[in-house]
Amino acid sequence: MQELSCTWVPGTLNVVRVRLRPGRSAQTVTTTIELTSTRLARIFGPQALNDLYLKGRVTVQADPQQVALLT
Repeated sequence: MQELSCTWVPGTLNVVRVRLRPGRSAQTVTTTIELTSTRLARIFGPQALNDLYLKGRVTVQADPQQVALLT
């Protein structure tokens, strides 16, 4: 599992910035991806999007299959 931090891209209504934090793997840099809120909900479910709307940010645990869908 990998921890992802999601926030809104300033000045947009539907673009989300996702930061993949380095875990216990060999990856040492933080990767940043931007995707639409619709795609985020399809990958992580509606609860992730609800938390994003309410709090402005959300942290989710992603399995390798979900991380692969981001790229």
